[in-house]
This record gives sequence, C-alpha cells and structure tokens, in this order.
Amino acid sequence: LSFISLFSYLFLLHHLTGRTRNHGHYVCSTWGNNHFKTFDGDIYQFPGMCEYNFASDCRESYKEFSVHIQRAHNSNNHPEIQYILITIKDFTVYLRPKLAVVDGRIVKTPYYSSGMFIESNDIYTKVYAKLGLILIWNQEDALMVELDSRFSNHTCGLCGDYNGVPIYNEFINGDANYNSITYGNLQKIRKPNAKCEDPDETQALPSCNEHRHECERLLTSSAFADCRLRLNLEMYIQACMQDKCACNGNEDSFCLCSTISEYSRQCSHAGGRPGEWRTEYFCPKTCPDTMIYRESSSPCMDTCSHLGISSLCEEHYMDGCFCPEGTVYDDITEKGCIPASQCRCKLHGKEYSPGESITNECEECICDSGRWTCKDLPCPGTCSVEGGSHITTFDGKKYTFHGDCYYVLAKGTVNDSYALLAELTPCGSTDRQTCLKTVVLLVDDKKNVVAFRSDGSVLLNEMAVNVPHVSASFSVFKPSSYYLIVQTSFGLQLQIQLFPVMQLFATVDQSVQGKLQGLCGNFNGMEGDDFKTASGLVEATGSAFANTWKAQSTCNDQVEKLEDPCSLSIESANYAEHWCSLLKNSEGPFARCHLVIDPSEYYKKCKYDTCLCEDNEECLCAALSSYSRACAFKGIILEGWRKSVCSKYEVSTCPGNQIFLYNLTMCQQTCRSLIDGEKHCLQDFTPVDGCGCPYNTYLDNQGTCVPISKCPCYYKGSYLEPGEYVTKDGERWYVLLWLLVCVSCLAFFGALMNICNTFHNSFRLSKFQAECVSGCVCPEGLFDDGKGGCVEEKDCPCFHNNQWYSSGQKITVDCNTCTCQKGFWSCTEHVCYGTCMIYGSGHYITFDGKFYDFDGSCEYVATQDFCGDKNSSGSFSIITENVPCGTTGVTCSKAIKMFLGKTELKLENKDYKEIQRDTGDDVRYWNKTVGFYLVIEASNGVMLIWDKKTTVFIKLTPDYKGKVCGLCGNFDDKSNNDFTTRSGLQETNALKFGNSWKQSSMCPDVTQEIKPCDVKPHRKSWAEKECSIIQSEVFKICHSKVDPVPFYEACVHDACSCDSGGDCECFCSAVAAYAQECTKAQACVFWRTPDICPIFCDYYNPRNECDWHYEPCGSNVTTCRMINNVSTNFSVPYLEGCYPRCPEDKPVYNEETKECVTEDKCWCYINGTPVLPGQEIPTEDNWCPCVINGTSYEVGETVAQIQDGNICTTYICAENGSVVVGSIYPCPTSTSPTTISTSFPTSTLTTTGKSSTEVYCTCIWTGWIDVSYPDSSDRNSGDYETFENILKHNSSFVCAKAENISCRAERFPDIPITDLGQNVECSVDTGLVCNNSDQTIGGIIPMPVCLNYEINICCIPNIPECVTSTTVSTTVSTTTAPPSSTRSTMSPPPLSTTASTPTSSEPPSSTATTTMPPSSTSGSTPGTTLTVPTTLTTTPMTASTFTPPIIITRTPLAPTSEAISNSLDILSFLALLWEKSGLFGSLMCVLVSVLRECVKYIPPRNYRVVLVRRNLFKDLSVQPSCCGQRHFSLPQVPQSPIQPHIG
Repeated sequence: LSFISLFSYLFLLHHLTGRTRNHGHYVCSTWGNNHFKTFDGDIYQFPGMCEYNFASDCRESYKEFSVHIQRAHNSNNHPEIQYILITIKDFTVYLRPKLAVVDGRIVKTPYYSSGMFIESNDIYTKVYAKLGLILIWNQEDALMVELDSRFSNHTCGLCGDYNGVPIYNEFINGDANYNSITYGNLQKIRKPNAKCEDPDETQALPSCNEHRHECERLLTSSAFADCRLRLNLEMYIQACMQDKCACNGNEDSFCLCSTISEYSRQCSHAGGRPGEWRTEYFCPKTCPDTMIYRESSSPCMDTCSHLGISSLCEEHYMDGCFCPEGTVYDDITEKGCIPASQCRCKLHGKEYSPGESITNECEECICDSGRWTCKDLPCPGTCSVEGGSHITTFDGKKYTFHGDCYYVLAKGTVNDSYALLAELTPCGSTDRQTCLKTVVLLVDDKKNVVAFRSDGSVLLNEMAVNVPHVSASFSVFKPSSYYLIVQTSFGLQLQIQLFPVMQLFATVDQSVQGKLQGLCGNFNGMEGDDFKTASGLVEATGSAFANTWKAQSTCNDQVEKLEDPCSLSIESANYAEHWCSLLKNSEGPFARCHLVIDPSEYYKKCKYDTCLCEDNEECLCAALSSYSRACAFKGIILEGWRKSVCSKYEVSTCPGNQIFLYNLTMCQQTCRSLIDGEKHCLQDFTPVDGCGCPYNTYLDNQGTCVPISKCPCYYKGSYLEPGEYVTKDGERWYVLLWLLVCVSCLAFFGALMNICNTFHNSFRLSKFQAECVSGCVCPEGLFDDGKGGCVEEKDCPCFHNNQWYSSGQKITVDCNTCTCQKGFWSCTEHVCYGTCMIYGSGHYITFDGKFYDFDGSCEYVATQDFCGDKNSSGSFSIITENVPCGTTGVTCSKAIKMFLGKTELKLENKDYKEIQRDTGDDVRYWNKTVGFYLVIEASNGVMLIWDKKTTVFIKLTPDYKGKVCGLCGNFDDKSNNDFTTRSGLQETNALKFGNSWKQSSMCPDVTQEIKPCDVKPHRKSWAEKECSIIQSEVFKICHSKVDPVPFYEACVHDACSCDSGGDCECFCSAVAAYAQECTKAQACVFWRTPDICPIFCDYYNPRNECDWHYEPCGSNVTTCRMINNVSTNFSVPYLEGCYPRCPEDKPVYNEETKECVTEDKCWCYINGTPVLPGQEIPTEDNWCPCVINGTSYEVGETVAQIQDGNICTTYICAENGSVVVGSIYPCPTSTSPTTISTSFPTSTLTTTGKSSTEVYCTCIWTGWIDVSYPDSSDRNSGDYETFENILKHNSSFVCAKAENISCRAERFPDIPITDLGQNVECSVDTGLVCNNSDQTIGGIIPMPVCLNYEINICCIPNIPECVTSTTVSTTVSTTTAPPSSTRSTMSPPPLSTTASTPTSSEPPSSTATTTMPPSSTSGSTPGTTLTVPTTLTTTPMTASTFTPPIIITRTPLAPTSEAISNSLDILSFLALLWEKSGLFGSLMCVLVSVLRECVKYIPPRNYRVVLVRRNLFKDLSVQPSCCGQRHFSLPQVPQSPIQPHIG
C-alpha cells in the first residue's frame, strides 16, 4: 500500500480551490542541478548550499506557513536536498530522507494531526496542510510545493511572489536588476552559528552550448507531443544542457533524467498527458509486483475497500506506480493489484473470500467484489420497558416516558384477540422516579386476564396461580429467581425481570409484522413512524404519543420531563458516572460485548436511572443487567460481571443452597421438571441470570436444592415423598425415587399431563379497567371529546402534538395535508423530500430521522448515489471535511465538496467555487443566498443548504429513496438500517459506521467518542446554563412538535468544545439548528435577543434607511432572481436571516446590488449568472439581429429615419440587437417619397423597408397565454393550456382559426420543449397538454412534474374573407413564421364563430399590421422586435435619394376620454405620449416607454395597439422579440398595488 498511498491520498485531500486542469501556476519546484521554477513560471539556476527560504507566507500581519530547504552534495557530487523545514501555523515539521520530526518528536508515517498529514514511502515524502499547501519531495533532488490561490501575491522566497507576473518583483524590482545568484542570496536564512558561504554574485554561472541536440531530441519525442504547446520548451532544453555539462561526461541517471522527469511532471500540472518515455535502460523506474509505472495517470486508484473512488477524482495526473487497467489495489490483503471480482471482504478482523457468506441475527450476507451483499431474514422484534421509563419499540425507537396509568404496549390491528398492557406509576419518596408495577396480558379474545406483579405473583382473573402454569393459550415458568418467562400460542414471548427492579422484554415473531400498535410501535421495520397513533398521525414526542395509549380514560396526560436528573445532585452524578462508566471501559467486565452491542445508549440510561432512583444501587444494577441481557441475546454471556459491581445481588440474594448463574437457558432444574418434562420449557428464549441449583441437583417443593434421590413425586397437584403410595385403577403405585412404580406389573412410565383450563370471563372491554369507578359518562350515542364535552361521532375532534383540532380542520404535515374527520386524520399520500442535517461538532440527523454523533477529522461521504451498484452510475456525491473547533479535539463540518456530474463545487470560507472535471455528466445547478444560508439547487434532484458556518441541510427528491448511502443513511424510511457501512454490512456503533465512510483508508479511524465537557469540566456549567434556553419557555411552543432533548445535549457538547475563540458561535449554531427544526414544524420562535446570539441586520441598511430586518422564520420577499426564474421547482424551506422589507414603490429586491428596486432595474441572468443592465455579453450564443416590424436587419444596416421638423435622424442596427443613432442631418427639401400620412402631419418617421409580397388574412400571433398552472403536489394534476381552458378563463377570447402554435416553458423560454425532457403535447388542434403522471425524473428539473407552460397562437383574422379562404395580394408582404420549437397543423377548425363588428373608428380595410413572434428556442437566432404603431395613408411613389420611407407626422393633442377608452384605436393617445418619451435612444426604448405610459390608463388585460405598415393594418398585441435569455412580458392584472410593468 505504501506505493500507492501517496497518490490515493491526493484524492482525499483536495487543496486548491477553483483549480482548472491546467494549474501549473499553483506549483513551484526545484530539481536537478539547482534548477528552480517559480510560481510565475520563471526558470533559473541557483547553486546555493545554505538554508534558504523556499516559499513563505510574507504578509505583515499574519504568517501561516514557511518552507526552508538546504542542499548538499551527495557521494556522486550531485546536489541533493539535505533537509526541509516546514512551519505551518503552530506546527514545525523537519524532514530528512525516511525521517519525519514534528515539534521535536520523531513520528511514524502516515501521521495526521490538526489539519496536517505526513506520508512517506520509498519514493516520496509528502506533507499536506488543510490551509492550502501540498509539499512532495522525492527524497533526493526534486521538491514541489503547491499553494492555494488565496496566497496569490502574498509569498516570498525562491519561489517568487506568486502574482502571476514573471520576472518582475523577483529579478526586476523597481530600478534594480538581479541575476539569479543575487536573488537567491537574498533568500538566505541567517542563522547565528551557520557556516555557509554565499555563491559569488559577480561570477556568472557557467554557460553551456553543448548537448542541445540530445536534449532537444529527448524533450520533443513523441511521448511529449501533448506537452509542446503547454510549456516553454526552450527553458527545459537549457536546463537539460546545464545538467549534462555539469556532469562532465558522466553518464549516470542524474545528468538527463532529473530535468526530463521535471518536464514530464510540469506537463501533467499544465493539463497535458505525457506518454511513457522511460525504458528498461533509460531512467528506469521499478514498481512492486502486479503494478506498473506510468508517467501520467490518475492518482485516484480504486481499491478493494474503496471501489468507486476513481469516479469522483478531482486531482491532476501524476507519475508513479499504478494498477493495470481492469484491476484494483488489494488493500485488504495488501497483495498488489487484482481484478475487483477477487477482492476479499473483511469483518471484525477476519477475511472472507468472494462467495463466502455470513449470517447475522436478521440478515444473510455474501461477499461479492469486496462488498457484502445482504438480504433480510425473518427476524423477531423485541420491545422493552427498562427502568420504569425507558421504552424501546419493536423497530428500535428509544424514548423516555414517565407514566401514571395502565398503558397499551401492544395489541393487534386486525386480530384484536390479545393485548399487552403495563402499569407505570410514580415511585420513591419524591415521585420523580417511575416504576413498572404490573404487566397485564389479555388472551383468549380478552376473556382471560393474566397479571404479573412486581413482587413475583401471578394472577389469572384476579386469582393467584402457581408457577409453572400451562394453558392452551399461554404458559408461565420461572427459569431463575430473577425472571418469569411467558410463552403464548400467538407468537408473543415475555421475559419479565423481577429483581432488582421490574423490567419487561417482549418478543414477537415475524408473523405479526405490521399488525401491531401501542407503545411498542407497529413493527413494520420503519422506526420513523413508531409514534403513529390510532388517529393516523405521527407524534413528535414520546409523551404525546404515550398519552394516546392510556388504557384508562380517567388518567391524566403526562408531560415531557426535560430536566437531567444528574444535574440535581452532584453526589448522585458522581456515583452514577463512576459505576456506569464500567459499561464503556475497554478493559472492564463488559468489554467483550462492545464489538456487538454499542454501550453508549445503555450508559446514558444507566446514568439517568441511577441519578433519578431513590435507591441508586438498585437502579444501577438493573441498568447494568439490561446490557448484560442484550449481550446474551447476541450470544455473548458476560460471566462474573457482578463480582465487581452489584455483588450483593449475586451472593446474598440466593435462598437456601442455591447459587447465582449467568447462563440459564431452560426451565429451572426442579424435581417436578423430572416428572413431566415440562416441554413448554424447551422453547428458545434469551439466556437469563439469577439463582439456580448447582449441577446435578434439583429444586424441590421446599425451595432447596437436593440430589435426584431425594426428589418427591408430583401427582395431580400433590407432592409424594419416597415410600408413599397412591391408588390408581385399583392398583397401588409407590414412589420410587421421583417415579411412581406399579407393583403388580413392575413397569414404570413418566406421567405427561395435558391440562386444558377453560376460563369463562365476562371481560370484553377494549380498554383495561382494574376496577369499576363512578363518574359522569356521555349519553348513549354521544362520545367524549376529551375536553369535557359530549359530541356526535361526526364531530369528534382530533389530537396531534398536544393540540386539539375540530372536525374539518386541516394541518400540514411535511408535504401532505391532513383533515380531521370523525376523530381520525385523513391525509394526502404524497411522497416527500428527504432531508439530512449535519451541524455543529459532528451531529447528524439522517434522511430517515436517526440522530447520532460522529466526530471525525477527515473527509467523509455525507451522501451519494455511488453505492456499489454495478448496473448504475452515480450522479452526485457530497463530502464533508471536518476541521477542529477547539483544543478538545472536537471537529465541525465547515468545508463541503459537492460533485454534480462533471462539476465540483467547493464550499468553504463562506463562499463556493466551481471546478470542472474531465469526466461525468452535465448537471445544471443554481445558487442563491436566502437569509443566512447559501442554497445550491441541482437539476438532478439534489439541494444543499449551508449556513456558511457549521450547519448543512441536504434535500433529495423521493426518486432517491433507497438509492443513496453515506453518513446520512440510505433514505428508505427505515432508520434502523441507517448504519449501513461502505462494505454493505449494518453496524450498531456510530464510530465504526462513520469510519467506514471516510474518503480514504489512509485517514486514521476515530477510536473513542470525545466528551469535551469531561476534557474541559470548567465549561460544563456555563454550557448547560446557556443551552437551557432550548428547554425553556422561549421554545415552549416547539417542545410538543420537535423533541428538544437531543438538541440540548448536542448544544452542551458543542458549547464545551469550542474553547478557542468560537464559544458563542458554537452555542448559537446549536440553538439555531433547533430553531430551524421548529420552523420546519411550523413553530416560529423569536429566540435571539441583544444578549443572546444577536444579529445586526442594520449593517445592511444605507444611511437613514431601515429596509433590512431580522426574520427568524424567513421571508417571502420578491427578488429579481425570482422574477427571472433563476431556480428550479425545488421548495426552499423558510430560513432565518436578514431580509429586506421593500416599500411599495420599490417592491423587488435585487440580490446583486443588495437594494430594493423597481422591476425594470433588475439585472439580467444568463444561465444563472447576473449581468448588469446594458452590459455586453461576450458570447456568440447571445448575438441577436435587429428585428423591426418583422423585418431583420444586420449590424450596421439602416433601420429607420425620424424627421422632426427640418432635422432627420438615422437609426442603425448595432450589436446584440440594439438600435442606435447613426447620424443627424438637415432633412432634404425636394421630397416625393412614398408618404403615408397620419392625421397629425408635423413630423415623420421613415423606416427603411425590404421588398416583400403582401398577404391578406395572414394569421396574427396572440402573445403568450398562460391560464393553467401545474400543482406539483398532485400527481393527477398538470398544465392544460387548451383552447377550451383559455375560453373559460377569458370569454372574450376569439380565434376564428388557429393556423400555428408555439409552446414554451415559462422558466426556460429559450430552450426548445423537445430538449426539456418532458412528455408534452403541443397541438394546433387543441393547445398544450402536460400531465404530471407522464413525467419522469431526469429532465431539466428534478421533480417528475410538469413545468409551467405558455402558448402563443397564430390566429386568422375573424372576418368572413379570412375564415372562408385566404386572400393573397401582391403588395407589401409580411410573414408570421413561428419559433422553431412550434409543431403546427394546417387548417384546424375555427375556435370560435363569433366575429367582431367593426366600429366607425376602425381604419379602412386597405391597412394592415404585421409582427414577428418572439423567438423562444435556442434553435433559431433570437432577435429584438421593434414595432412602430402608426396609421398609414398611401400616396404615389416618386424617386428619392432615400429608401422609400414610412412617414409618421405627429402633433401634440390633448388626450380625450374616447381615445383612452377605445382599446381598438389608441393611436392618437400614443402620439401624445410619444412627445413625452423624447427621440433619444433606440426605437425599442421609445416603444417601451410609450407602453409603460399606456398601462397607466388602459386596463392591462384589455388593451390592444394598432400597428401600421404600408396600407395594411390589423389589431395586434405588441410582442417584440428580446435579446439573449430575456423574454417579453405584457402587463398582467396586478396582485398588489404594484404598478404593472412590461419588458
């Protein structure tokens, strides 16, 4: 492994942000005969043999690193690096060949500590620092240092200043010029006792003009074909010549190989791929068996334990030893490279060959290519009630509940013939402790009631029975003095611990899976829904859930107890800590079980119970025995654990001559058991401990252990001593030993009795009532509503999270809506997004809701869909990198890598950077800032939300269910299998699970959980005091919705750990994490104050303004990005932060300028990138022609002329579709052009035209119509822009005949609908139809739902001539070509037969209007359409020096009410408004200004503008094409007092 560890670790520790494939400018190196290459690319020679500053951080305020080197001559008189001295913040590293010293101490490599990693093998020594430095030394002559770009222009030393400018500041500094020797001497480290002479600056380095041909031939060989254009070849030729000359004719490898090797390495840094230039005889390199040497290959080699690492490689190619194609490195046996199919598996230190299988309790696994492929086996479920208050469900959910009533633990949902109940009641003098007093089993259709009391007595229908007891439906026996075992005929087994405190362990078989309900959950394999009540909703807390399962309605509801009992007494806390810590002691009596059962949860319960209990030792021993029993269940018997603790319960409690035993697996060895065999005892049950008889002795009816010869005989309920007799069938039977012997026949047999007890009991209540009580009840036909009233069944309220809801009320639960109906919740069944939360010092909440802690100091896979499936390739991976929070060793997830196809995003230092890799698919993503958070949304259904500190939320669409893996679990709704390791096995220990997901096997494992409050005990009281806000009245509204206990514990942990300047930040992040969960549960809490984690949003306010405010639960402010649809359909939760409250006159927030603006001041966005208004977009894709009235003009072509009095202005087409002023000149006097006069003849507009053929009855585009919006939460919904829906929405809509149609997505107007990846029908017959049910994942958006679409219809004018036939004229033509994304069908039936009646104000039929529809696809060049509204009158054509113009003459007139109200002819009004706009800028700006004024007077949905071209006019809504990715929008009916806009 040592030969590949260097290269594989490069993948783990990616160090340069924003780096491209060519990153040679990040690298400084030295090699061979004293050659140096600076960061800025200078190559020079410096022969100094002193200690020099190679590269250092030279900022004046704070220096983060330095690298010093010293060379010496080796035995061959070649210069080699003697040692390297590195300082990284507070660490000092001294390197010599095969030696590493850290802070004066020799360390063994690989070495890892506080963000620094050192590795050494036979080829390289490498140092990595998370601050952004990598150092690689070949332990001879070559050294490379690679720096993060954040050190740019901040370094000094032999590597230069890293400013990207060669020569300057190194060899030319102001007026001074330095040669390489002078420059090198300036970098000398002055040491008081150093004896070292500087090279003579006056002596030039010896020049060498020999060997050029040889060096040039080697460096230009075919192996370096990809390098010639990437590097300065001449510099390396010169270096090669210098090396060759310095060798003085010697032919050792140093003379040529060092510079050629460096040239090859630099070629890889520059993005090249050098070929294999070494041979067996020329500069050879050797590798271990099965590996081959490659000059340039990916350092991310797959290994047996990390098979998918190469698919996420982010590192540049390097030289070294690699596995041949088709093989992986065997890091299990370390035997070199093998095919992946031959990889062995490893479990608990043991190796397994491919094909070998193992069987655990609930799964069978087969080794396949280094991974375990597992399948579930039928597995029993166990529910426990321990310590009187700790309940674990059949599916493994753990909670604490202090009850005071009889509660239903388990009963059938279908077959309600049996039920298991428990009586929980306060005990002890303070009533703070809760005890299990009675276990009740209802059998035989609840006709028989069996009660087991804490004193060991057993009652059947309130009558005491002796044990053992056998009936048809159940049997009871006592394997030891500590336990009762109950077996039933319906698959339920009970272990009832009686001593030292009563505890219950109930086991059910697979046959009842999913058919149970009660405090023990529903046993469906999904821990997350175990708090589901009979009414149908999942409760948030254990107390709210348990209260719904009271078996007696007269009992009071119990509240959640949040205080830590150990905080009430220091003595109890110390006692509990001392003894309970035995559970975790690696050398203690419980250590043998640690590999199988994680003691952490048992340790917490032990401390809780021991502190709470009045008799500390009693509860302590009960808690320890619970762990011992769990180990016995797994087959590990902890013999003798009571000798070091709880010894009085082992020796003194056994009566008579009984002894204490740890492995009792059958009925107690009694004399009676010899008589009838007690076959019911032979059923399997978990081994128990307790008092029993020594070997070969049996317990008699007096409770004494006796030999078999002294056992009495048992006959029909009576004991007979040896020698006594009974008469049976006229024969005398004598007791001989423990047998009855027939004297007459001298034959003996063992009596086996089948006792069939039939009990008749009238008990049939669905709830258990110990006795009759008096009180008020509801009349017949009415129901108790739980609030003291009686109601009809239809009016029964519902209960959820400690709140009552009336019948008919609705609530939102995640992505579903639930309605209260007759006391039960009826909910929609949408599949919701999954969310994983990582925050603070390694706290995780998985997609399936599992809460755990894992503090690691490496890079770990948070979640990915690269999960070992050979038939599928992954599309994303999110990796978290932990960095220390303080001196306690606790880490925080502060750096994140997000791989989306070929794109890598690095999130650190409150920002993100993008890196494009060579492999992977194209995955689009969007980013935005919401409150305190940076949100990354990807088109493949992944969202990441980062608070720019220590909190990360990862959201996935439902399509990823069961397809992801990592620290966030597998997102299959089963939290009990979330600890699935990288190898495919399920773990119980969080540390082992977390270690399996480290990104590199070279990173050290976490071996123990860090307890910062134990390391820094003086901080604990402060932490508990500050974090108590989570459990205080401040968050009371949330306590019933989100359990505060785990968040409080995490807060105390973090507040103790951050002891080096981040005290408040760690505390505040922990509280904010709980507050965010509360917000998600619709409990908004204002928890920040000027004293507690204050937020100063006023910082963002300009002077004398107050727009910015703190919003604890987010804001719905409208932003420019929202308007421009820079997002996906992903739902973003409300996030706290500073938000603007924009005034009505500036209602839109511009994220780029951080100010409230009007909509027209919003920036443009090109693929999510903001572009300033007016800024040129330097890409070919965004070039647009000028389109005026449907006519296209090239750049430089004259578009129009405007005459104002005697002054004429020419407008020409400019770049990007804009129209600019070309020239201004006096108008010609002799004019006889084609003049089209208006009724206001004072000024003219002349537009240069292009020859065309005029067509009457040309269809007219309606403009984009959107009357339907898809409901993403409803699978049966969709987007239906049909003609029928349009008519329903607007009864005045008339389209006599649709000739063409264009369809586009509102959010992606420039992408053809065929490229959106959606199933959509766009038909000229019906319109657009899109069904959610037809969509699948994988399109342009992550959700399988329809986008919101809009359509543009080209309608034939509704006049008889056009409806019946199409008339063609030979005058000026216009065409109405649809966008390229349109599918058209000719001559559909008319949509409406209603014809509009012309009014007296309508123009004559010889006029017409034309326009071009907007371009909506990337398939055609988008254009800018300029429409000039005019009314035209034709005059004869005469010769002119100008192109025949269209002339508009205008005079200012006062607006009349008729002109304003008549939406079919508003030309006079436009002419008036034209005066306002001025004649400056492009005609587009003029038109937009006109229309903006129009909408102030004319209803936005009703206005139409009469456009005139030559002698043809039509009614038409203005619809210009827009440049780039912008699209034209007509004013809509305003939803607020905001003025409507167009643009």
